[in-house]
Amino acid sequence: MTMDADLTIKEVRIIELVDLNQQHEQRFVEIVSYGGLTGHAGPLDGHYQFSAVNSRLHVFNKHLAGRNLFDPAIEFSSLWDAVYPSNPLTAYEHGKDPLTGENLWRSHRTSRHTATGEIITAFSAVDIAIWDLRGKAERKPVSQLLGGKRAELEAYISCMGSKTPEEALEKARRWYDQGFKRHKCFLPHRPIDALGIKKNLSFLETLNKLLPGDSQVMYDLSRLSDQIDDISTRKSRLSWASKLVKEMVPFRPVWIEEPTAPDDIEGYETIKQANPSSVLAGGEHLYTRWSLKPFLDRGLLDYVQCDPEWCGGISESIAICKMIESSYPKVRIVPHGHMILAAPHIVAAQTMNLSPFVEYLYQVIPDRVRYFQRAVEPVNGTLEVPQEPGVGPILDNTKFKITRIYQDEESI
Repeated sequence: MTMDADLTIKEVRIIELVDLNQQHEQRFVEIVSYGGLTGHAGPLDGHYQFSAVNSRLHVFNKHLAGRNLFDPAIEFSSLWDAVYPSNPLTAYEHGKDPLTGENLWRSHRTSRHTATGEIITAFSAVDIAIWDLRGKAERKPVSQLLGGKRAELEAYISCMGSKTPEEALEKARRWYDQGFKRHKCFLPHRPIDALGIKKNLSFLETLNKLLPGDSQVMYDLSRLSDQIDDISTRKSRLSWASKLVKEMVPFRPVWIEEPTAPDDIEGYETIKQANPSSVLAGGEHLYTRWSLKPFLDRGLLDYVQCDPEWCGGISESIAICKMIESSYPKVRIVPHGHMILAAPHIVAAQTMNLSPFVEYLYQVIPDRVRYFQRAVEPVNGTLEVPQEPGVGPILDNTKFKITRIYQDEESI
């Protein structure tokens, strides 16, 4: 049997990079073909993603080594099944954590991701690295492998950290003047503040009054809901969030994001039923299509924001797009993107109606792409879809040195 070396996976490993001053360390998943091509994804977030991949390199290599890159069975869910054959991801559809069996819909997260979610975010990097290698093997950008036709995407700017209406307005106007008509504002006043609703509405009133008429604003409530599942105050906090949403609706925001905790399906239902005309967004902190589906079945989300780096990689993101396109025609997809390389390819492969624009986190992304040959960033409100083979610009070895390679010790 002959083997096409460039199309055959040899190894999954992790490379550790540091800048030339040895001050900034990042780790990337690296998939190597027998022909010497490499696919990358990262940087991995913190020790939890690194550990989740590194401790399972033997399983990933056993599952992938020697297989053709374009084997359709190679995708995120098969990676999961290889590691956890007795813990199907379909448990999410019933509100259960697939590893612990715990009820998620009435639980309270103590961190941004659940423990199982942290593993899923790590496995997502392996999936994205496989797609990067596929693009390099075919000498095409991933968007073209996915059938994408769009070369340019409209972008919105995510503006974190405004504490006053004046600060929020300054950011919005600055970006508007640079060609960005859409931006996202984070409301700062939480349910513990008795005047929180009034103070938050002052943000909306200020921006609505002073921004140009064609500006469009999204509002993110995620930082207000971190204690919404405190049993002792849950009812009052949900009432607070529902009242805030009601007062926001007349301002016609593009969407109101995460008005309650990510897994709080009952809270979403309470808010949506009380405010049926509200446009709600969520999914950034949900994992896989099975976690998302119950929210869609109940009509609770108008915009889905599953992040390819967190929800299961490019494979799972495309599965989510197909599910929504076939079964939920009124729902739109705008992926959250704390990294700017995978998301544009996913959006470019969808219709404008299904996925109208892409997110850019200007305060986060520059640091995450510091080791690549160039930065992918929108200009005048438009993001050009990367046209390099794979997911985008390659790592630039003049900007770093490799300090360590983590490999499957059993295969060395």
